[in-house]
Amino acid sequence: MEEKSISQMKSELRDFYFKKIKPNLETINRTRRISRIDAIGVFCILGGFAWCMVFGILKIEGAEHLPLAGFILIVFGVFISLFTKYKKGGSTVADITGEDEVKRKYMPEFLKIFGTDMKWSKDNVYKAAEDLNIYKTLNIMNPFIILTFDDTICGNYKGVNFNILEVNTAITSLSNLLVCFVLLPFVFGCGCGIFAVGMFFVFPLAIWLGNLFENVWVTIGILLFYVGFIPLFGLFKLLTTHAFRGVLVEFDMNKNFEGHTFVHERANTSRGIKFNRSKFEEVKLEDPEFMQKYVVYSDNQVEARYVLTTAFIERFLKMKVAFKAKYIRAAFKDGKITIAINAGRDLFQMANLEKDTDSNTFTELFDEILSVLELINALKLNQKIGL
Repeated sequence: MEEKSISQMKSELRDFYFKKIKPNLETINRTRRISRIDAIGVFCILGGFAWCMVFGILKIEGAEHLPLAGFILIVFGVFISLFTKYKKGGSTVADITGEDEVKRKYMPEFLKIFGTDMKWSKDNVYKAAEDLNIYKTLNIMNPFIILTFDDTICGNYKGVNFNILEVNTAITSLSNLLVCFVLLPFVFGCGCGIFAVGMFFVFPLAIWLGNLFENVWVTIGILLFYVGFIPLFGLFKLLTTHAFRGVLVEFDMNKNFEGHTFVHERANTSRGIKFNRSKFEEVKLEDPEFMQKYVVYSDNQVEARYVLTTAFIERFLKMKVAFKAKYIRAAFKDGKITIAINAGRDLFQMANLEKDTDSNTFTELFDEILSVLELINALKLNQKIGL
């Protein structure tokens, strides 16, 4: 199959937008807005069921009418869901941005711009979890305790297999705990103030509901929830930070490559990376500007200099710009190259909460994916060359 040039792909992008997207742009943006209402309907249904179950089981004397409120909430939620389903002309899905529905309809066609062997999915969570255990050994991931997945794009481009996995990780770090400890008087003072203001509203509400239900345990339960769960949840959010929010990109290298080389930024963001320093040596490259910003480690100096070419470094830095990334890292191991791009935001968007979908949305999406695929040319991954 004849390879497409960048100008040809850009031409197909314009055709795709003006033929597929622009005539349906009003529908796409309406779907995005309606999906937010749709999510409210689903939450109302779930909340109504929970309400009916709780107060139906309690059977509080003098409050027999309370399950009816849950039933009304369910009816309201069903009405919203049916309304949004009618407006969208499709199934009711709780998708706050409406993006999933747009992607399922247009992403397969969009990816054909780059070639026929590319697939998009949001259903590879279990495989992604298995792969991430491998990525941990590459020495380019900060530790994390919370992990979520979004888009995956995989396929073959110019004869090279690749995977793009959108990943979000978070961690409750010791440094956050130490900061809280140092600022304990201030945090404690603010916490007490917020807690006191909250109690000013919560305590009368708890007493009133306890009297309404004629059950002191209702009052006690509400107060225990406020006193216990709310502060703990607030503390957890205070101590938890995003360790990584971006994409992991993996390519097969059609080369005889056995060593382990990795690159990360010279900054505080890389200090969480732990590895056995006795196994790796720092690699000094002949690019002073690059070495000033990045550090390279490898267990094979010859291989490291072979893969870290001028072309790779140039494409590597361009990817950081294309993704507006906070940092970018790379690892060469087990015949594969893996790039970690921490963009600090949701990537590969076709819709979002802040603005309507337009031509810029697809231009940015095109640039993000093309920037990744251009590494194949920069590294000559489609050429089987030995060391």
